[in-house]
Amino acid sequence: MGRGGGVGINVSIVGENPTGLGLYSVNIARELDRVRDDLTVFTSFPEAFGPLRARIRRVPAVTRPGRGLPGHVVRLVWLQSMLRVRARTARLSVVLNTVPEGILACPVPQVTVVHDLLPLSFPAEYPRQQYYFRFLVPRILRASRIVVADSENTRRSIIERYGLPPAKVRVVNPGYDSGVFYSNGFDPFAGGQAPPNLLYVGNLLPHKNLLCILDALAILRRRQPCRLIIRGEGRPAYEGALRERVETLGLTNAVTFLGYVAETTLRDLYAHAACLVLPSLGEGFGLPVLEAMACGTPVIASNISSLPEVIGDAALNVDPRDTIGLADAMYRVLTDRDLREALRQQGFRRAALFSWRRTAERMSRLLDEVAGGKLFS
Repeated sequence: MGRGGGVGINVSIVGENPTGLGLYSVNIARELDRVRDDLTVFTSFPEAFGPLRARIRRVPAVTRPGRGLPGHVVRLVWLQSMLRVRARTARLSVVLNTVPEGILACPVPQVTVVHDLLPLSFPAEYPRQQYYFRFLVPRILRASRIVVADSENTRRSIIERYGLPPAKVRVVNPGYDSGVFYSNGFDPFAGGQAPPNLLYVGNLLPHKNLLCILDALAILRRRQPCRLIIRGEGRPAYEGALRERVETLGLTNAVTFLGYVAETTLRDLYAHAACLVLPSLGEGFGLPVLEAMACGTPVIASNISSLPEVIGDAALNVDPRDTIGLADAMYRVLTDRDLREALRQQGFRRAALFSWRRTAERMSRLLDEVAGGKLFS
């Protein structure tokens, strides 16, 4: 239950086909709606949320992220004008921003979620976003009573980069959709199947370290038949570089590129994969490893950034800059049945620690803390 005028949740980032930040916003709004009866949801696309008990307040469709840079600019203007007015007139006790877009000089307390600081860590990959994170995000975070980070690694980065008081920055881990991602009992090694598939899920960007995966795959295939499925999209220039590396390494018939797919299709990709490979150089959280573990898929992941927090001891940790070490880890998973089964069982237990209900309950307590003025306790 809430206090005062209730909680406003700014999910204006959600558009017609939400991915990434939009899916986080949809899931946290849905689950908060189940644990609270005082929500007001600000969205241009209420259809994405399904039936809610909350009050819905329409945001202009022109603010949707699918409109590109113009939509982003209009959304920021709307936040500083209309949302500021609506927060005051609705007598809200607190506003939750599900991404680092909020109100400067907000008339009510606000809580702002920061998922990562990748545009600052890899500025060449985020030519426009880096300026937003350098100049506007710090002002929004200073105007927020509490800043929420997806992981302890991101929390430390926020404190170091922006000089915020440590007590102001809290960790609330995201969850995964257990209604979509679960094991169907399929064994990709049973019944004389074709060479097993390794799987990568994520954006096609340099910091995801995909060139290293391809190099490791070329080494691995000298010892063990296998294929790689890459599910994701990115900038054409980098995708072109990946395809060129595939040809150079003679992997044309061993690598399949897929764009974004429906969640049910993604679940099947996890279930039919021998393992998920994510040797990323930087992650704010690392949702694909959680989804894979929930589906019973062994995971090989980077030993840096936030990924060790998510996987615990339920995956193989690798140095993302060690191509031979990555190839060896992939070989072990493909050839060691006992290791695969151990990782599978450990992954189930690890994934069970993360749920949207737990995320919403922790977020709800934090919102009540802010609304009640009990800060930094």
